[in-house]
Parts: sequence; C-alpha cells; structure tokens
Amino acid sequence: MEGRIALIGMMGCGKSEIGKRIAGILGFEYVDLDEEFEKIHGSIERYFEQKGEEKFRDLESILLERYSKMDKVVISTGGGVIERPKNREILKTMRTFYLKADPQVLWNRVENSPRPLVKGGKDAFLSRFEKRKPLYELYETIDTDSLEANHVSAKIVKRLVESRQIDEFNLYQRVKIFHNMDVRGSDLCIVSKNVKKIWDMEGMEVDDGEKLKSIESAQRLWNIFLENGLSRSSKIMAIGGGTLTDAVGFASTTYMRGMNFELFPTTLLGMVDASIGGKFAINFNGVKNLVGTFGKPDVFIDPIYALSLDDERFKEGIVESVKIGAVYDEKLFQYMEDNLEKIMTKNLHVIDEIVKIAVKDKLDVILKDPEDKNLRHILNFGHTIGHAMESASNNSISHGRAVAIGMIIESEKFSPQVHERIKHFITSLGFKFDKNENFERWIFSDKKKVGNAVVIPVIEKIGNSHLEKIGIEVFSDHRSDI
Repeated sequence: MEGRIALIGMMGCGKSEIGKRIAGILGFEYVDLDEEFEKIHGSIERYFEQKGEEKFRDLESILLERYSKMDKVVISTGGGVIERPKNREILKTMRTFYLKADPQVLWNRVENSPRPLVKGGKDAFLSRFEKRKPLYELYETIDTDSLEANHVSAKIVKRLVESRQIDEFNLYQRVKIFHNMDVRGSDLCIVSKNVKKIWDMEGMEVDDGEKLKSIESAQRLWNIFLENGLSRSSKIMAIGGGTLTDAVGFASTTYMRGMNFELFPTTLLGMVDASIGGKFAINFNGVKNLVGTFGKPDVFIDPIYALSLDDERFKEGIVESVKIGAVYDEKLFQYMEDNLEKIMTKNLHVIDEIVKIAVKDKLDVILKDPEDKNLRHILNFGHTIGHAMESASNNSISHGRAVAIGMIIESEKFSPQVHERIKHFITSLGFKFDKNENFERWIFSDKKKVGNAVVIPVIEKIGNSHLEKIGIEVFSDHRSDI
C-alpha cells in the first residue's frame, strides 16, 4: 500500500475532514498544510494582506516538499497548491486524489469564509475553479457529489488497500474474510440502495431498513425471483446491511422450499452478527424477528465496506462484537477495551481483527448449538431488552443502540459483577441513555419466552456465561436513568 497520500481540490471539498478520517483508518500521521503554515507564520488571511499570494505560495511549496518525504502520512493541501509546476511534480510522487465537487456547492459551503479567495466574490471563486480544474484532473479523481465524508474516505481507502485474504472458516457455514476480492457469480444480486449509491455496485436496488423485514417485502422479493425466472438451482447474492441480508435470506429459504443464496454484508453489525449463523427472520405484528427460517449461505466479508458507515451505525457493530466478548471470549473483550481509541477512528487493522475473532467465536457457539436450542442463547445478551425497546419505539431507535441499552440494563440486574466494565465500554462509545419504559408487554412476545419467563444470559465473569430463566415480572418495574 502506498505510504504517502495527498488530497487536492478546491476549498470546501472536504479535504481536512476526509484526510483525518483516512489517517485514522490507516494509522497514518495527518498533516494539514494550511494548519502547518499558520503554526509558523500566523493567519493565512493576514499573511496574504501583508506579503501577498506569491510569497505565500513560496512557503506553501516548501511545506509540501518537506512533508511529502514522510512515510505513512496523509496530507491535505491548500486549494491553490496545484497551480505551481513544482508542486504538481511533488504530488506525482505521492498517491494523490482530487476530491471533485460541484463548484456551486463549493461556493455555498465557503461563501462566509474569511479566506482571501472568497473575499473576491463568487465570480472570482468560480473563475479560479475553472482555471484549476484541468490541473486537478491530472490526478486520480473521486466524485464527492451526494456523498458524505465517511463515504469518500472509505472509497479512497478501498483504492489504497491491496487485495488479500484475511481468513476463511468452514465450520457451521463457510465464511471468507478479505480485502478487495471479487466474489460475484450469482444469477441475481439484490443490493441496498445506499450501498449502490456509495459503491456503484451492479444489481437490483432495494431500500434497506427495518421496513424491509416484513411479509409484504418478502412477497415483493418472491415476485422479483419469479419475474427473473429463478429456480431452486439459481443463486442469489444479498449485498447490504443486516435487515437486507435477513429479508433476502428469509425470502430465499422459503421460495420454492429453498434456493441457493450468498450474503455480502456491508455493515459491521451484519459482518459480525446478522449474516453469521443462518437465522433469517422478519417482523410480524410489530414484534421483532417473530417469523423465521434457517439456512447455510456462504458469507463474504470485506471490512472496508464498514468504513463508510456513519458513526451510529458503525457503533452498532462494535456493540454486537463486544457482546460476544462479554459472554464468550474474554480476550476479544480485552482487545476491544485496549483498542478503544483506534476503534473510534475506524482503524482498519483493528476492525479486521475484531471481525475475524467475532466471526470465529460466533461460529464456535453455533456449531455447538446449530438449532438455537440452548447455548446459542448466550448471544442474546442485551437483546431481550433491546428487542422490546425497538418494538416499543416502533423501530425508531437503532438496533445497536437498543442492544447497548439492553446490555447495560441486563448486566445491572443479572450480572452485577461485570456491570461497571460493560457500562464503561458502552458509554465510552458515546452512547447516552435516559429511558424510562415498561417493557413487559413486548417481552411477553419474545420468541425466547418460556411460559411467564424469558431465558437470560448471566455473566459470571467476562467471557463466561450461563443461561437462567427469569420471570417477566422482573422487568415490569424497571426504571433506568443511565
């Protein structure tokens, strides 16, 4: 992988934010040339007024040359750095990306900035853009229109990272973890709308989200299969988050009594949890995952796709990963505690390791209880409260946030010896809760209910847990202010 990366583009294209994200993902040092200039020479605006643009460009070139010699660095450049031939030659020695954006959008973002280029007004700004545009386009281009910073940073990282296999498991089901490998070969791809927008993937587009997990959506998928002439020997690939892989899995296992399908999860939650284990369910009458089936699809995981998630959805996968550590694998839990800062920057090496360990752990558990009758229920830690909270909120709260709350509440009630450690990790992710709910009604609909009790994982110590039947009335007087 190239160890020296530069970002170019007009003011307002997002170089600073995107550069910081890429540096965090790769574990590189981040350098903002404008910030480095101001550390030495003070305000750029004042320097322009006192010394002029030409002198500024001289010093800017010196800084670019200095930092371009570093290894493992991401450099965000000033918008005008491209105008000097010497700078363009330096940038050619690095992996340089042009962050392309509509000039009107750029102007809307910067029109209130005090920067010298903006003071000349919109026409001068647009004129300067047109002058620079052919110079920007000499370099690798990333079209940022309609994309957010996390999308753009993930797309750049995907171009930087070499193709390789990380690991492969063939226990209960085959799971392959890799970077940048082509696994396509199905008769029909069903792709999340959002994934298709970010990654330009081929396939039939569907809206992702909890509404997809319904009998109406299953009927729509069956119609798609029928209209495309699919049979039991055909193969479907589902590309998207956990709701999409769940819905397509349910439709595939019920169409013609079961057809071939593969999963390509693109969310961290999907990678470590939803796509692993062969359970597929839809919601019914407002109850989460009430109707479901089993299957054994091959699963293909490229953790790079999880880098495009917004912070809330990314943390959903972290919650599910640390859950596995809490109930089954002390080393995973400890690894995540030790690397919390890198987790928050989406460091790819750390995310790869978490995905690999969490997948292996879950497959271990499933292999011991493939029909979900006993041991596998430890993986429901936090989910009894979490699913009830989702149902009570009509799915307005994310699954990950609900499970995070559930883990804190359940550990406080039933595993007090590990409660503080679990609570500290969850709250360190930035989750804050102030829920006061009576979940009894929804817990009565829990699929794990046995009479007037539910089966709850109780953690003796991190990494070791057992199951206990808990009367539902215990939840009726719950009040939390966490």
